[in-house]
Amino acid sequence: MGGGSGRDAGLDGSKSNLLGKRMLTDAGVELGQVDDVEFDPESGSVDYLISADDRVAGYRLIGCGSYAVIVRGV
Repeated sequence: MGGGSGRDAGLDGSKSNLLGKRMLTDAGVELGQVDDVEFDPESGSVDYLISADDRVAGYRLIGCGSYAVIVRGV
C-alpha cells in the first residue's frame, strides 16, 4: 500500500478514510486516533498525521485499512 514518501498510500477508498481511525505503529504500538491530516498543497502528499498527543510525519505512513492507520515506528 504506499511508498516511503507518504505520497500514495492507497487513500482513495471508503476504507481508507484516515480521520477517526486508530493510529498504530508497524510493531502494534497505539499512537492515538487520527484527528487531522496536513497535506502539502502543491504535491498532495501527506505531511503529518495529527492525534491529540502527537504529530507523525507523513513519510512514516504505511497504509490505511478498515480498522487502523499503520505507520513506521521510530
